[in-house]
Amino acid sequence: AAISTETTNISNIKTSRDLQELPLISRHGGDQGFYSYVLQNPGVNSMPGNSLNNVQGIRQQSGVLPTMDGIAVMAYPIGPGPVQPSLEGVQEVNVQLANTPAEFATAANFAVVTKSGTNQLHGTGFWAYNGNSLNARDFFSTARPFRVYNNFGGGIGGAIRKDKTFFFGNYEGSREAAKVVVTANTPLPAWRTGDFSAQSGRVIDPLTGEQFPGNRIPANRIHPVSQKVQDYFFPLPNFGASGLQAGNWRGQFPGNTGFTRFDDFGVRVDQNFKNGDRVYVRVNYRRLPLTAREASLPPVGERVQLRGSRSAVISWTHLFSSALLNEFRTGFTRQRNYYYPALIGSDILQQVGIQGVTTKDIHNVPAFNITGITSTDQPNSQALTLDTSFQWTDNLSWTRGRHAMKFGFDVIRDQLGGYNYPNSMYGSYNFNGVYTGSPYGDFLLGIPQTTQLTIPNPPRYLRGTLWSWYAQDQFKVNQKLTLNYGVRYQLLGPYYDRYGSIANFDPKTGAFVLPEAGMSHVNPFYPKNIPILSASQAGFPEKTLVRFPKNSVYPRIGAAYKPFADDKTVIRAGYGIYGNLVYGSLARALGGGPFSGSTTYTNAITNGVPLFSFPSPFLPTGATATQNAFGVNPELSTPYTQQWNLTVERQVAGAALRVSYVGSHSVNLIYTRNLNQPPPSTIPFSNNRRYYPIFNNISYYENGGNQRYNGFQATIAKNYGNSLTFNTGYTWAKDLTDTQEGTFTGQTIQDQFDRRSEKANNLLTATHRVYGYAIYQLPVGKGRRYLNGSRAGNLVLGGWQIAVNGMMQSGQFFTPTFAGFDPSNTNSIGGRPDVVAGVSTNPAGERSISNWFNAAAFKIPGCPDGTPICARPDNIGRFGNAGIGILRGHPISNFDLALSKYFPLRENLRLQFRLNMANALNHPNFALPASNISVPATVGRITSSVPATFGTVAPREIDLQLRIEF
Repeated sequence: AAISTETTNISNIKTSRDLQELPLISRHGGDQGFYSYVLQNPGVNSMPGNSLNNVQGIRQQSGVLPTMDGIAVMAYPIGPGPVQPSLEGVQEVNVQLANTPAEFATAANFAVVTKSGTNQLHGTGFWAYNGNSLNARDFFSTARPFRVYNNFGGGIGGAIRKDKTFFFGNYEGSREAAKVVVTANTPLPAWRTGDFSAQSGRVIDPLTGEQFPGNRIPANRIHPVSQKVQDYFFPLPNFGASGLQAGNWRGQFPGNTGFTRFDDFGVRVDQNFKNGDRVYVRVNYRRLPLTAREASLPPVGERVQLRGSRSAVISWTHLFSSALLNEFRTGFTRQRNYYYPALIGSDILQQVGIQGVTTKDIHNVPAFNITGITSTDQPNSQALTLDTSFQWTDNLSWTRGRHAMKFGFDVIRDQLGGYNYPNSMYGSYNFNGVYTGSPYGDFLLGIPQTTQLTIPNPPRYLRGTLWSWYAQDQFKVNQKLTLNYGVRYQLLGPYYDRYGSIANFDPKTGAFVLPEAGMSHVNPFYPKNIPILSASQAGFPEKTLVRFPKNSVYPRIGAAYKPFADDKTVIRAGYGIYGNLVYGSLARALGGGPFSGSTTYTNAITNGVPLFSFPSPFLPTGATATQNAFGVNPELSTPYTQQWNLTVERQVAGAALRVSYVGSHSVNLIYTRNLNQPPPSTIPFSNNRRYYPIFNNISYYENGGNQRYNGFQATIAKNYGNSLTFNTGYTWAKDLTDTQEGTFTGQTIQDQFDRRSEKANNLLTATHRVYGYAIYQLPVGKGRRYLNGSRAGNLVLGGWQIAVNGMMQSGQFFTPTFAGFDPSNTNSIGGRPDVVAGVSTNPAGERSISNWFNAAAFKIPGCPDGTPICARPDNIGRFGNAGIGILRGHPISNFDLALSKYFPLRENLRLQFRLNMANALNHPNFALPASNISVPATVGRITSSVPATFGTVAPREIDLQLRIEF
């Protein structure tokens, strides 16, 4: 037992049947998979603060490592994919969220053990159904979308040779026919003809600097390209009052509500040998085709996705003696994820008349971004992920006297393949309202403020290996005190590309650095004025371009103490250091560069003439040097986390009470800054103010980020005979960081010279969280208090079980923004606004979904307090002073209910009926409001429900299930 850890009480989740006893929170509706499901379901994971929201700090600092039968499921390089079991194949789940011992690489660990067969033949089968008539409508929808869903499967296991050879196999399938609800913003009808007369601000003619008469853009000034883009992408509003700008379009489309169409197979064979050895082999396969629609206007949203995974493990357990046991495992996991939009961008550009883009026939869309109004930019463009991990691990357990020692090694070989095509390969066109005062006015005139064009990266063939060794001892000092101590040593080097197709930026020379093998793969169209050096010329490591840190030693220590003779009180404490597994993500960031290329163009109007506009929104080659670059500090060190906890457990009146303090401090976290950003100044921005004038932005990754987490956790659990079980808990958390999590490299900081202003609450950590679950057997029928002798009573009322599961947590932190201006004169357009002194951020009255926060509490930097959104801000030469995460979204709450009853059919055969109600009270949970103060018509408005990132809190869903067990 890992006595120093904060871990779940796994006695309640030993088998898949135990998982089934709890309300399943839309087991089939989301795309997060089994691992996220268990972490988010308080009924499964009894750890206080178990929501993924409250372990985001752990994830950012050192990662969460899901394993299946001891083999990691892709967590080292990129996080877990769809390599996951069906519940029918799960025997045991063990979740550790703090201070894992030296055996584990990360501070949090999630272990799944699959089922094996026994001498007796056992099996299960189930079928679950959901239809739109059983569901409630979304808060922002006028009707319930059509849905027919079927989930089915089962498992069977037994002996091939009694006491020797056993088998277990399981299958789960899922099918859905449904329509999905899309909520989006679309331009108002009057705007489409240039009529902004109802707009309060002035609409300026950029050619003259004067207001358009009546705030109307003449029809002959609307650019033909803009007209065609408008007709192609932006439908008329179909929802809400006239003039509504936020959420004014609703639609229902055929699609999937998640990864609701899949097939999952698993087979395991165990063999016992005469000498006490045991060997088993397990193979799993999962296929998930998906036709989905993003939350955007048609026809942009539709995409096709095909995910699949394979995993296998071979395990050999050898018993040297009663005190010495060895376990060896080897296995692999492989995931393939291919997705692409339905549209082909080159066809669209040809149809609307945009020139200057040579890419053709790839399934992506051009990104037209109209600030605060609408966008065609999509997070999921055409891409392929093809990742494989091979693992070899050995653990030797030796019990000697009062010592329980364990030694082992672990080797993981990652192969990360695939490609990503950004939307900007067909151009990104950004309209912020800087020229007319209206973002849509800029769009109608065809004058973007910035554009970007990207040449796709070549396919990646990344390779990396993690080597680990550990030793630990659990020493029972006496009857009251047990110590747990150990050390882990890891060699996790930077990844490399098989063909040398990675690049790094060298700040000393201002050049791109490539491995020798990559020099022959440089894109022939890459600008010749940008210097390129080989690794040997620049003094960089040859294959990886980043140094290999080799001093990663991570000690762990813990203790458990029983202060009283009654054994009802235990005090636990632990401390450990954990390395951050970041190099796979960093290697992905090094793709591109001279092998592809990203160019940003910044517009300007001189004497009424823009540098560029439709139909040619890009500058000619050689007109300006605006290539984007990226780099990693070659002396990068491995980030690490110190974590500690103190827990008191006490049995009080038959209840188990636990109070815990969990803290952590992460250092050397990787953050991103724009190395080419000049200092803020009242001097207007010009290219010669950059440090490297031949580049635009240089995203540079290096150490320096910090994060501190402090959490109070309390839980109480009790069983009342065999009728009632309950568990409830509360978490308070304070999580401060200057490296907000978006990726392992963090978000790019606002000012590369000011790290202090980045310190804020972690946007993904909830401050307060309360959960509770209970399982109650009705006291009716055979073996119960009432009607225990009545066959009819037992048949109708006996054996019913009620399970409830509830959760409440405080809203997510978020940050106000503005767009269209560069108050710092650093070519940083938009960002965080200024705070207006003395003005509350809360509305004058009750908050509502149409007015969640007071936008008048913020202003565009340089605007007067009384006119927070002005057309021409003063030249103040600084960034906005608003902090990150100073606003908080709508609280989230959820209550689930399940009713079930077993019907005995024969002695060893029974049938269960089950009704699950997710979000039984149909409580609405809202997403974050629009936070761009530059668009007064939409700022502060909430137009959609909370996304699945925070658990399944969709409208009420009722599932019906039949389950047979023998």
